Amino acid sequence: MKRKLFLAGLFFLGVFYVRAQQYDFPSPVSYSPVLSGASDTTVWSLFANPSGICNVNHIAVGCGYHNSFLVDALSSQAAFVVVPMSFFHGGIDYSRFGNELFNHQHFSFSMAREIAPYLKMGVRFRYLIRTIRGADNSDTFTFDAGLSLYVSEKTMFAVYGRNPAGQSLKDDFSEQPLPSFLAFACNVKLSPVFGVAVEYSHRNDLSRQVYGVIMSARVHSLVELRSAISAKPIRLGLGVSVWWEGFELTLAASHHDRLGLSSTAGIVWYLPVRGEVESD
Repeated sequence: MKRKLFLAGLFFLGVFYVRAQQYDFPSPVSYSPVLSGASDTTVWSLFANPSGICNVNHIAVGCGYHNSFLVDALSSQAAFVVVPMSFFHGGIDYSRFGNELFNHQHFSFSMAREIAPYLKMGVRFRYLIRTIRGADNSDTFTFDAGLSLYVSEKTMFAVYGRNPAGQSLKDDFSEQPLPSFLAFACNVKLSPVFGVAVEYSHRNDLSRQVYGVIMSARVHSLVELRSAISAKPIRLGLGVSVWWEGFELTLAASHHDRLGLSSTAGIVWYLPVRGEVESD
């Protein structure tokens, strides 16, 4: 009986989680601070707009942890590597959401390329497995795509589509729709240390629109702060990134007006290139 009540409660929370966020691991730079991720141009764009990994110039290895609404069963973990190459920039990642009773596992491969000095494009292929104890596994493939258009040195427009095909997880008894949206963003660098990004996204699976604004400020050569707000639902977000000796630590938190607090932490190690090692 206790197990049935627990599973029922987990399903109830999962429904609210789908309505509020996603099963995907959220980028601590953009999505975790309440945005869609369309404007993300960091290594964490591997979990957001895939065109952003064009900006990664070193091999990067990282991992992250996310917790939604202070509920252990709604936590997720991720590990990834991004490798810049001459023909394209590639990345692979693995993430897991949930616990031993109910979980989603994601295996993704992303690739991005600079088509022109002002245009970068990226795609992501993802294989998902849903596991429910006592039931057969369900799996599916999804596809994401994004582009970044630099109209000037200070202004960038981005388009990001997640799961545009509207793929779902199906079994013999039910069908679980997966997050599907189209997002647009404008990222403006107002000064060398201060930037603003405005985003609009339409969630096809929920038939609603989300609007968001994020501001970032480089308060020190090694520290960047972020603050964000989105509407429908109202969420507030804060974030910070710290760089030291080839490592990057990023922390983010957001507050949902009904469901409460969520937090994300990630660490990345940028491997030095051979020339840099010899010069040291």
